[in-house]
Amino acid sequence: MLDRDRIVSQLNSDRYAVSVVGQTASTNTDLRIAALMGAPAGTTIIAATQTSGRGRRGHTFASPTGGLYLSTLLRPVGEIDPGVITCRAAVAAARAMESLCDLPIDIKWVNDLYLYGRKVAGILAEGVLSPDGALTAVVLGIGINICGTLPAELDGIATTLAAHGATVCREDLAAAFLNAWEEASTADHGDIMEEYRRRNMVLGRQVTVVQGSDLYPATVLAVTDSGHLRVSTPDGERVLSSGEVSLRL
Repeated sequence: MLDRDRIVSQLNSDRYAVSVVGQTASTNTDLRIAALMGAPAGTTIIAATQTSGRGRRGHTFASPTGGLYLSTLLRPVGEIDPGVITCRAAVAAARAMESLCDLPIDIKWVNDLYLYGRKVAGILAEGVLSPDGALTAVVLGIGINICGTLPAELDGIATTLAAHGATVCREDLAAAFLNAWEEASTADHGDIMEEYRRRNMVLGRQVTVVQGSDLYPATVLAVTDSGHLRVSTPDGERVLSSGEVSLRL
C-alpha cells in the first residue's frame, strides 16, 4: 500500500488533495467521475496497480504492482492551454525521474517517455465535458514503470527504471512529479517547448505515421509551439495534431 503521508509531506504546494488506493480499474476513470461530481482542481488519485489502465487511442497500459499510476485534476482549463498539457507533463515527468535516478529520459511524440530506446512511462490527458459540451476540466494521468514484472508481450518494447539499476520509491516519485508539474504548468511556454524538443527522440527521424487505419512514411521536421508534429511525406508536408508515429529503434 502507498504511504499517503510520505507523498504529501514532500509536496511544495498545499493545493493537492491526494488519495491513495491499492488497486483500481483506472485512476483516470475514477477522477473523471469525481470531476463530473464537482471535485476541485488538485484532486489527485494514486494507485499501486490498475486492472484496466488506458493509454491514448484506446490502447491498454499495463499496470503491474511496482509502478506509479497517478491522475490529477486541472481546473479551470483556461489557465493552461489544453493543446500543450501533454508536452508540459512529459517535461515534468522527465525532470521528476531524472531528479531521483541518474538515467537519461527521452520523449517520443506525443505522450510517451523512453529510457534507452524502451518505453518507461506514458501520459494520458483527457477532457471532461459539461452537458452542453463545454470543456470544464482535464484529467492528467501518468503511469511510470518503476519496478516489477511487465507482461511478456512488452519484452523489448517497454522497460522499468529498476531494470537499469535505479532504486526509486513510488511515493518519492509521485511527489517529485507533482512538484515538477507545478513548475512546468506555469513555466514560460517557449522554455518548456525548447526542452520538449531537446528531449524528443523523433526529430529528424524517419517514422511511420498511424492515423486511424492509414499508415504512411514520413520524416519528422519539427514540433510546433502547439505541440503538433510537422512532417515531410511523399505527398508533401503535413502538420499532425493527433495520431501516432512508429519509430524503428
